[in-house]
Amino acid sequence: MKKAIIPILIFVLFTSCSYQALTDGYVMPEKTTVEEIDGVFRVMPQCYDMDEAMVFYPGGLVDPEAYIPLAAEMAHTLKMVVFIQKMPLDLAVLGSNRVEAILEKYSYIKNWYFSGHSLGGAMAASWIYDNPDKFKALILLGAYPIEKKPLNQSGIKVLSIRGSKDGLVSSEELTESRENLPSDSRFIEIKGGNHAQFGVYGKQKKDNDADISPEEQRREVIVEIQTFLDEINPRRVY
Repeated sequence: MKKAIIPILIFVLFTSCSYQALTDGYVMPEKTTVEEIDGVFRVMPQCYDMDEAMVFYPGGLVDPEAYIPLAAEMAHTLKMVVFIQKMPLDLAVLGSNRVEAILEKYSYIKNWYFSGHSLGGAMAASWIYDNPDKFKALILLGAYPIEKKPLNQSGIKVLSIRGSKDGLVSSEELTESRENLPSDSRFIEIKGGNHAQFGVYGKQKKDNDADISPEEQRREVIVEIQTFLDEINPRRVY
């Protein structure tokens, strides 16, 4: 790890709080299972041949289990396996290359998609910058790529989703990020959604209160992802 990163990490760890999953009582979609294997939550619909998969990087200092509801509903609706990657100290910047072990272990899967929330999305974009041919698409949730690793020449298909009440990522920041993404990238704003409700971990510092429920935000996110994936891969079968 570069020395310049160390002070930033120390600042983040001592000025921020971690966010635990608040998923007690959550009911998994029918015929959808989750199991932890080697530091990865594998969420998948039953009776699935595993020809498509999504890797998901959690937001900074957020318990990865907080994203199981979103992953489970994606797996159930999109009929694909979703891998939620655990990170050292819950910071994707410390484990941005962990996707490589998933790709190697499940090398028989044909089509891969990469997604991440907040810091996790930025680190997913960073990894794609260095490995532009591994994934068919990138899905950013309240996130955008870092300036030093733009994706505008990568050829990757990108979907960027933000809640209109997001208090951590502004619409201006996403507008500025457009020059670092391919020109055909799709930008979606979920009316009434905020930053934290991409996961289930309660209110986040500096975030705004949402005008819609977490369940509604997840539902709208999945609708947008399904529409996006159907357009870039029209032969998808449900």
